[in-house]
Amino acid sequence: MNSDIDLSLYLVTDSSMVPKTKTLAQIVDEAIQGGVTIVQLREKTAETGDFIALAKSLQQVTKKHSVPLLINDRIDVALAIDADGVHIGQDDMPLAQARKILGNDKIIGVSVKTASEACDAIKGGADYLGIGTCFDTATKRVSGNDLRGPAGIREIWQTALDAEGVNKPVRAVTIGGVNEYNAVHVLQYTRAQKIDRPLDGIAVVSAIMAASDPKHAAETLKRQIGFALSQSWIAKHSLLGKEIIERSEESVRHAVANVFTRVRMPSNVRPLIQHITNSVVTNDSANACLALGGSPIMASSDIEQKDLAPAISSLLINIGTIDQAHVAGMRMAMREAQFYNTPIVLDPVAVGASGFRKGLVQELLRDFAVHVIKGNAGEIACLLGSDEVQMRGVDSVGVGFTDPVAAVSSLSRRHRCVVVMTGVVDYVSDGIATYAVHNGSRLQACITGSGCMVGTSVATFVQAVCHDDPLVGALAGVVAINLAAEHATSRSDVKGPGTFRQAFFDE
Repeated sequence: MNSDIDLSLYLVTDSSMVPKTKTLAQIVDEAIQGGVTIVQLREKTAETGDFIALAKSLQQVTKKHSVPLLINDRIDVALAIDADGVHIGQDDMPLAQARKILGNDKIIGVSVKTASEACDAIKGGADYLGIGTCFDTATKRVSGNDLRGPAGIREIWQTALDAEGVNKPVRAVTIGGVNEYNAVHVLQYTRAQKIDRPLDGIAVVSAIMAASDPKHAAETLKRQIGFALSQSWIAKHSLLGKEIIERSEESVRHAVANVFTRVRMPSNVRPLIQHITNSVVTNDSANACLALGGSPIMASSDIEQKDLAPAISSLLINIGTIDQAHVAGMRMAMREAQFYNTPIVLDPVAVGASGFRKGLVQELLRDFAVHVIKGNAGEIACLLGSDEVQMRGVDSVGVGFTDPVAAVSSLSRRHRCVVVMTGVVDYVSDGIATYAVHNGSRLQACITGSGCMVGTSVATFVQAVCHDDPLVGALAGVVAINLAAEHATSRSDVKGPGTFRQAFFDE
């Protein structure tokens, strides 16, 4: 039984990526110095003698650092050098036979792509699972059926944890296209929901093997893993325990007020809120951001996202007027935001209006971590796959959900983010706690872009508490915009939608 092995940063080697100026052993050495915790030597085409020689050279490095060395597929090579264990696939030697040959003291990992394979491996005594494929990779082009994304990985992981007849802890990593940009997203999204347990780590190939500086690449990955497992809001809430997180009405009101104060304090540097939004509301969103205490930047070109990303406090993605150029900019901005763990607010405007919009949002939610999804009832229904609420263009049609709390909390748990559903009553949920916000004005529905400005407000406030309690930040954003609307409506100079718009920004 090998339940104490550190799987957090698992390196799978690929000799084809080794530059002429280095050896594989040198790259592995640098990677371990950077934080790699376990190494798998994978050589699909090497002759036995060459494989053993290469394995011995790596073993000198791994033993020096007290890091386990596993051999991919080749039990004979593992026996020849007395490796720490092996990793086998579904087409390799059966697990039971491998265990009989290697004994109980050696590590045996098994690649799985389905829930049934995972259960069989766990019941058969595997020390850990390698669940794949998460994303398309540089080392293997996978078919559409194999490309499962974090949601599919989570489903297999959850099934493995639920497997009956298991008398040892279940351990697992995921592999396939995981890198420094998406590691946090993958580890957060794949957390098993029933017992709120994350994977034990990530397995990478090109993220380290193809890096110009393997040590730095490993250090960056290790930092992202640490953030995902201990510093992100999801991890913090898990470590604290949901039952001791204060959610009384008084405590939440106090927390929302503190967010207002932090963002609007005159001595503070205004948070830089990046908008990739629709052309209808660009000017209104920028003015709303300024009025709320933020500093807007409307930057949608993909070529400038890498330069902008370090300074961005929050990123708002609004798909209202979408085209391929905007999509490229959105994807690049979200990629860079993930690297810096910058909060992303996604406004899936009219997501149910076309297959293009729906497919785009599904891809964005698969590939990128969002802190907040903000939509009306029709948009939320579309994301849930529900026909209870219909859409006509950008508008939600009908009376809404019979159980709005269940709707928003379900979507929140599915995507591991806060969900804001706007309407006559707004609902905000983190999947555990859900709040109804009753303030606002009927005139908000009479002006173009009022819903989009809610997204701006949420992005402006959520950045202040994004790694501690984004639920409170999202609530602050919703309450701020609704209070402004209430105050504007009560003014004597407001006669209708036209005068309301001007007063709205003033308030």
